[in-house]
Amino acid sequence: MSQTGSFHWFNFEKILKMRNLLSKIDYTLTFRLLLSIAMCYTGYIQNDYMSGIFGLFLAIYAIIGAKYKIGCGYNGCAYTPTHKSKEILVEDVKHIDFTEIK
Repeated sequence: MSQTGSFHWFNFEKILKMRNLLSKIDYTLTFRLLLSIAMCYTGYIQNDYMSGIFGLFLAIYAIIGAKYKIGCGYNGCAYTPTHKSKEILVEDVKHIDFTEIK
């Protein structure tokens, strides 16, 4: 195998490893932990117990939420549209009997 061929193969392996690593990252957990670290850091710098405790609460919530897949970011927040939402709406409306009021 030529040197350029082995170089391309090595890059291909690195790309596959990076793709596998990125597919395993829980981005909701990452965002929540970054937010909680920022809150704890702000509380530490300003000697503010309230923001530090809130940051700690946020970190605990992030870990528990990631374990059980609950909360916003895990398909449990407010209205989560599905591909069948229009079909469900049409089925619900079909059985309603519309009467005209005179």
